[in-house]
Amino acid sequence: MTDEITRESGLALGHFLTLLRPPAYTAAIDNVPLVTPISLPGWTELRFQNFWINETARWRDPEAGIDQDHLFLPFGFSGISVNRSGDNVDTQVVFPKNTLSMAFSDAAVREGWTVVVRVVWVKNLTDSQTPPDLLHRYEGQVSKATWKDTTIALTCNSILDAVEANVPARSLQQLLVGNVPFTGQLSLK
Repeated sequence: MTDEITRESGLALGHFLTLLRPPAYTAAIDNVPLVTPISLPGWTELRFQNFWINETARWRDPEAGIDQDHLFLPFGFSGISVNRSGDNVDTQVVFPKNTLSMAFSDAAVREGWTVVVRVVWVKNLTDSQTPPDLLHRYEGQVSKATWKDTTIALTCNSILDAVEANVPARSLQQLLVGNVPFTGQLSLK
């Protein structure tokens, strides 16, 4: 019934996922369809979408002005939540545990891949070649993977979560903050 309502109303949400592999890593990964992006020489990427089942969908990148094809891969995106202080903005991309997701998830953590998720409004539910409208774009870096019996979840941090991700990697030292107290007996006046 939900499918009928969605098709009648013409409103559906989908996701386009791009996993960017840094240029320092060039070895092939078995069963993983890596492509070289035009706008990032030296990088390789994987492109997936989770809406049109068993089809390759077209995304028109508004920044680069090029069409990109995305293969179907079922995945879920947890979205993002931010509080007033700007912390706790981790998000997850969850995949079914299969040979494809197992092949790239380990490399994504070890090599610090970048994740780009585009939440889109799909207007044409029958034509995967008609690019949908962008509603939100999320970028983050893969920080860990969690493997369960049937799923693999990639946890991503954004630059907004600099404290937890240790960005920038600095330590508390006299050069940066002046004299550092070495006692627990502190009081504010």
